[in-house]
Amino acid sequence: MSSIVQHTKRETLLSTAQQLFARFGLKKTTVEEITRLTRIAKGTFYKYFPDKETLFLEVVERESISLMSAIHDALAQASSSEEKMRVYLMTKVDKISDLVNFRQVTREQIDEYWPKMHEVREKYVTQEQKIVRQILIEGMEKGELVMADPDATAYAIVIAVKGLESSWMFETCPMEPEEGVELLLSILMRGISKK
Repeated sequence: MSSIVQHTKRETLLSTAQQLFARFGLKKTTVEEITRLTRIAKGTFYKYFPDKETLFLEVVERESISLMSAIHDALAQASSSEEKMRVYLMTKVDKISDLVNFRQVTREQIDEYWPKMHEVREKYVTQEQKIVRQILIEGMEKGELVMADPDATAYAIVIAVKGLESSWMFETCPMEPEEGVELLLSILMRGISKK
């Protein structure tokens, strides 16, 4: 079998699984349903993926890459550090709603799937910290921002955004994502202490 055919079958399995996971979740989606819809033999499925969970993790990884790519594209269009921080936050909010599987594991059995998701999530958080750190460094170089420790600040920002992201995913946040982004941005850029 040629590598092009193998790649095509693998991609077909991934894209079909992505849609099924998004619609039914990891638990209710079966290998049988994936192979039936793709018309790929079950044995062939197992040549590419040892199990359904591995396939799911790859789908989530793919969605993470898509999110990072969208953030980088949006940042390329912004100039000031405040604009960059805004597009980083807004792109994340806009894109995260499209990344159903990235969110699905949180909505489903987080205790069951979190250990498997940890590596993917850690990689994603590290990439996000690098993006925010770069925004902060560039802002300092332009004289727009002042801070003692850009690494710690980048970490704190990413963690704060994760808190908002989780509340939006669980639909427990009392404000709309755009409101949350603007409030967080205002606090980040102007602070809350009396000047």
